[in-house]
Amino acid sequence: DEIMELASIFGQYGVDKIRLTGGEPLLRKDLVDIVRDLKSIPSIRQIGMTTNGITLKRHLDALADAGLTHINISLDTTSEDKFLHLTRRPGLKKVLEAIELASSNEALKVKINCVVMRNTNEDEIVSFCELTRQLPVDVRFIEWMPFFDNGWSKDNGLVPYQEMLDIAAKELQLQRIQDGPNDTTKWWQLDESAKGRIGFITSMSNHFCGTCNRLRLTADGQIKVCLFGTTELSLRDALRDPNVSQMDLIRLIQYAVQRKHHSLGGHPTPQNIADANNNRPMTLIGG
Repeated sequence: DEIMELASIFGQYGVDKIRLTGGEPLLRKDLVDIVRDLKSIPSIRQIGMTTNGITLKRHLDALADAGLTHINISLDTTSEDKFLHLTRRPGLKKVLEAIELASSNEALKVKINCVVMRNTNEDEIVSFCELTRQLPVDVRFIEWMPFFDNGWSKDNGLVPYQEMLDIAAKELQLQRIQDGPNDTTKWWQLDESAKGRIGFITSMSNHFCGTCNRLRLTADGQIKVCLFGTTELSLRDALRDPNVSQMDLIRLIQYAVQRKHHSLGGHPTPQNIADANNNRPMTLIGG
């Protein structure tokens, strides 16, 4: 009920896309019901989900029937050994099968999110790009970003956008294509016959803060207007306060949005974000 109330309010004020994240949203037993309820809001035209893909196959048909339109699957490697090392569990085969099954469903738009880290998986950029030749999926390479205690360093781990392009260009010919309005991704493709696209999320080397229109609501009900910002306001507490009206809640959301910093959550540089080390881990923000 709280999810629906907030989604309805956001919908009244122009939000038309909602993405369910985590942690892992497939752990929620009522996920299909949530998707179906969100689909019933007239102003919401896209309902997406970010998942690790491990158990996606068994839920895919029910989610699509309920109204899910977009799936982002987090996958940083197609090597079984690396997968075990990065995720601390087996399951790569299940993820790859889920990607193939999801991409075969014409009602779903599938993206693969790959965080690129130096000396970890930059050698797989070309093979990830090749997935878009035969599968109707968007592969997005994401610059590694600083979050609480993740050891981020510009000089020891970050593979910036231009370097990723250079790695791909050694073996592939990429063509620049049009980005969408307020897009967080710089889009390329192998050629016009490719079924999917290749994207780069360049938050660290070439941020897009000036056109970002994303809002995040954490699992514990905090609204975050910037991924890198530490200022949060509890919509959950406001919802549960009998003295707070819906108009009060709307004003609270407006107040949060109006306090958004110009860029990087108010930090001058990405290194300042890392040095402050006071943001949540990504698993507690939702991505």
